[in-house]
Amino acid sequence: MHVSKYRDLTLLQIDESRYFTIACDSCGGIGMSELDIVKVEESIVGYLTSRVCLFETLAFRAKPTLLINTLCVEMEGRGKLILSGIKQAIKEYNEVQFFNEALDIDITGSTEENIPTLQTALGITVMGEIYQPFERPYVNKGDVAILIGYPKVGQEVLIDINENLNEIINFQSLKQLTVLPGVKDILPVGSQGVKYELKQLSKTHNKDIQIYENEPTLIEKSAGPATCVIAVVDRNHIQKVQECISQQITQLGEFI
Repeated sequence: MHVSKYRDLTLLQIDESRYFTIACDSCGGIGMSELDIVKVEESIVGYLTSRVCLFETLAFRAKPTLLINTLCVEMEGRGKLILSGIKQAIKEYNEVQFFNEALDIDITGSTEENIPTLQTALGITVMGEIYQPFERPYVNKGDVAILIGYPKVGQEVLIDINENLNEIINFQSLKQLTVLPGVKDILPVGSQGVKYELKQLSKTHNKDIQIYENEPTLIEKSAGPATCVIAVVDRNHIQKVQECISQQITQLGEFI
């Protein structure tokens, strides 16, 4: 079995055409426990952390097959609340029907039952499956990197959720990106921010990106739990993408 890395994913080559993908994310100090720094309901913590791993898997066009949770809290109480959020993320994924088979909501994992913990902490791993992952369209000079959604972190995320601002990309919009013609690559943006992910795209495709100067603050901003994604799009298809997606779209730069 050959093991390799592709950006944030680990790839396990099973045979000539089939790969397993592994996406991981962790979260600590965010919840309603005594020593948590950011006070957030545990269900939201579970929802957003599992959503990150699902987005990373789906952006690669892999099919999620298993979600594993490792919770550093007790089951009765915080654990059940976190699991309810995880199940909500799986439910939203299944409702959009990326693939014919749904992801089983009976997830597997572990909790801490021996030692009392004063902070919320958890890890999520999503395993997926894909055939021939590197058969993807070639990125050309003039193709545009666009941002779908808006980078948010901390309280900004909670405000968006509570007030239904629709500035965070959802599963429906991500699905559209995976099927629309002219969309050549998709990369979720996380805590390292938009500029970092643009550099990853440049490295992946071995081409420089000329970044537009109209959104300097946005470029530097963290997107926390993958509140937005960058897509590489043929310039002639940008309008179609905008018509099919409800979140804000910002043109970040073009390949040169």
